[in-house]
Amino acid sequence: MTSTDFTYPQPTDDELASQQPRHPAPDAPLIYSSPGGAGPHCAAPHSPRTNSADATNSPALGRTAMVLSIVAGVLSVVASVILGATVGPSEAASGYYFTDTPDWYQSLAAALVGLQALCTGLGVTAIILGIVAAVTARGRTFGIIAISAAVVAPFVSFGTFIALSFAFA
Repeated sequence: MTSTDFTYPQPTDDELASQQPRHPAPDAPLIYSSPGGAGPHCAAPHSPRTNSADATNSPALGRTAMVLSIVAGVLSVVASVILGATVGPSEAASGYYFTDTPDWYQSLAAALVGLQALCTGLGVTAIILGIVAAVTARGRTFGIIAISAAVVAPFVSFGTFIALSFAFA
């Protein structure tokens, strides 16, 4: 941060940072800590975060994201297989319009589309959790797998639906 008045130049942030010690003593107070709060390196005696290194580096977040993305992908593909395999024969038997199909098929199709919407929500949640896990190193590998699985799953599901709907038409 420099002054706009160039007759009295102020030190830059880099100059101020170079004046600080590189590795402060473990019991030294943080210089830029918030008032009244202990920083991440200084655990207060009354703080419940005494063993924070184990809790923050746990891969549970990445694993959760990966499980969510795999469950969403599998359910989405199953719904696409059922709907894709039945839409052609139903159209041939009942007629071109969706309202011409029997009520049980309309209910089945609505439930499968609802399942697709649920899988979409699970996939978006898995992407968000995977990004957080990858950035914060809380299961980075699992987070990256979750992101890639959640991104690829809609394409696989839609491709399966299209292929089966043309195959059974």
